[in-house]
Amino acid sequence: MSDGFLSRKKAILIALNSDTPDKSPKGYVDEPLLPLIILINNHKDYVTTSSCSGRICTYLEGMDESSSSTSSPQDDRNDSSTQELDDDATQVSKGYEENTSLAAVEAAKRAKGGQWLYVSHDPVDFPTERGRDLEKQWIINTLFGPEAHRVVTMEESILSGVDTQTEVMTKSQLVYFKFEPMILHIEAATPMAAKSFLNHSLFSGYRNSGILPSAKRTMLAIRSTLKIDAPVAYIPTGVPSSSTTTAASGTGAETPDPKIHLMVSLQYLRMLIELSNDKFRMNVAQMSRFEQRLKEHLLQNDSTDGSEKKKMGDQGEWEDKEARKERKRKEGLEKQELAAKVKAEAEARHAAEQQNSEAQPDATATQQ
Repeated sequence: MSDGFLSRKKAILIALNSDTPDKSPKGYVDEPLLPLIILINNHKDYVTTSSCSGRICTYLEGMDESSSSTSSPQDDRNDSSTQELDDDATQVSKGYEENTSLAAVEAAKRAKGGQWLYVSHDPVDFPTERGRDLEKQWIINTLFGPEAHRVVTMEESILSGVDTQTEVMTKSQLVYFKFEPMILHIEAATPMAAKSFLNHSLFSGYRNSGILPSAKRTMLAIRSTLKIDAPVAYIPTGVPSSSTTTAASGTGAETPDPKIHLMVSLQYLRMLIELSNDKFRMNVAQMSRFEQRLKEHLLQNDSTDGSEKKKMGDQGEWEDKEARKERKRKEGLEKQELAAKVKAEAEARHAAEQQNSEAQPDATATQQ
């Protein structure tokens, strides 16, 4: 365990226990994740660096060239790490994005700025009032938040003659509906500790988890497949934003923001919300199972006295080298004792059978 890991963990734990807001816009750890985070951080080999318990959100990607020096809008996920960790995570993310051309295109778009229109870390409650018009307005107001006044339904777009060809949509500024399940970023003290944690994560259903490549430290990303990421609206290509047109005119007068055109029906948006609510419940259940597994297997034998981290035994228990050696020695002795007992019983039976066979001729002779 390096001094660097210990110092980083100490700094992170101090930040988590302070009243100072963390780097996320929310400013604090998601409450459903607190038991899991405390459990992990109490282990000497691990510390959480960022987290999110799960969320439903809509995101307007950025396309403004003038903001190319800025990053995408700050992620609404708790980040208790240092700036050095943030920079490292950014480089890791870029490395993954470069693996596919589509990911590279999406990354390039997001690098030009964007806007979170709606974020909820809880399932969405539908209104109790019924009515087509009421539900329509509720869905638009909920998912598009401050930009709801700019939204045009798919039917209205068709009637107004807006170009709705797929080619036009894909080249436009898009709005995405997202459900994102729990995610944890964890620094491990050693590669062996990271591998152990990863094994339990995969077993608990977090199939998208992995050890992130980093030359400075051993980082883990714990993620599941409970995800929705669907484009639902667009701003037609070539429509300038209000900031651009205002600067160009030089008059200082603001022009109306371009319309956001839905590319799906309101019924489809409602279905996405309902699916996300279902995935929220699955996400919470998965988190509970994960926490229980960590308690039963990975963390049950943890101690804070600096003793060596135990390794996986043949039956799933955790033990260090000496404990494994002692267990194997005991198992060997037990096998020897069992073999000796079986051999002794076999010899006793053989002796008894031989004695009986020798006694039978004597009995015959006596009768004659």
